[in-house]
Amino acid sequence: MAFDLKKVFSSFGAAKSILPTSNKVVGIDFGASSLKIVELERREAGTALTTYGELQLGPYANEAMGATVKLSLQKKTEALVDAFREAGVTAKDGVFAIPLSDSFVTVISLAAGEEDDIAPRVTVEARKYIPLPLSEVAFEWSEVTQVHKGVSALTRDVLLVAIQNQSVNDNRLLLDAIAMAARPSEIELFSSLRVAAKEGDSSVAILDLGAGTTKLYVAEAGVIQRVHRIPYGGALATKTIATELSLSHEEAENLKRTYDPAHPHAQVVQKAIEGGLLRALSECKRVIDQYEARTSTSIARIIITGGVASASGIVPPYVAYALQKQVEVLQPFGAVATPAFLADTLDFIGPSFGVALGAALRQFE
Repeated sequence: MAFDLKKVFSSFGAAKSILPTSNKVVGIDFGASSLKIVELERREAGTALTTYGELQLGPYANEAMGATVKLSLQKKTEALVDAFREAGVTAKDGVFAIPLSDSFVTVISLAAGEEDDIAPRVTVEARKYIPLPLSEVAFEWSEVTQVHKGVSALTRDVLLVAIQNQSVNDNRLLLDAIAMAARPSEIELFSSLRVAAKEGDSSVAILDLGAGTTKLYVAEAGVIQRVHRIPYGGALATKTIATELSLSHEEAENLKRTYDPAHPHAQVVQKAIEGGLLRALSECKRVIDQYEARTSTSIARIIITGGVASASGIVPPYVAYALQKQVEVLQPFGAVATPAFLADTLDFIGPSFGVALGAALRQFE
């Protein structure tokens, strides 16, 4: 799906004039607790999955499997090399999905008429919202088309986007270290939208349930309208399970990921997961309710993604209950050709790989 604001983000990273060096590309998603990679190949019949992999990052910081960590550039390089080797990556082009924590995305409203020149005001307003000097970020903005009659004609919405220069430079250095060509990077939320949104969507909300944070994105007709980040994620549930059952962090993480209602401790696991999500979902409901009231509309679809969404027996029904909405679990591998024998595996891991897959698909748009 082609997003109206693609031009805003294609300038981050390599120059737009650089063409792919091969028909393969790998999408790279450094999360808070794990690294996900997806390699795709463009073939005559379409785009196909060639390999994928996930690597837990805890051990690279002398922490447990599943722990949320912040790695040095050297440790990130080691993890990337290991992940590529284990997955058998052969692509020479790489696309990084930049974490929301290394970027800033928001929509602001300006009191302005249709004919007013808002460009000078946008830069002034951006300094109030972006928590770093503009000299330290790659900054872009674009006006957001108002799609609802309920929104005042005397206001104009603007999407502000900033990525830390250090993050862009680090990504280049990572790929240089493994002799891979850097394709233009993009912020992770746009990678998610690429595989979640469908042609004809009037509105969609993506709920990314990660280890360290929960992220909510609202889009209308493929255009971002709201972005909200909440500092609560699945790691809280893992910690609770480990404490309640006197398990190691790794054991608790495995129990959470492979939730089985027939397990003797299923009730403890379920309560921990639901308790860990409660505060984040309460905040998400508040944002959704405010958005729907402002636009006099109802969000048509809510899609859940991220590692926590893999606990399919618990998370979807609980999210639906908490938000009072119908929800669906993202299955990003449906966007590409995959081996039939991997169908069940890809269905299970799919929610964790939406960002990496979406980043890789960017190269073939």
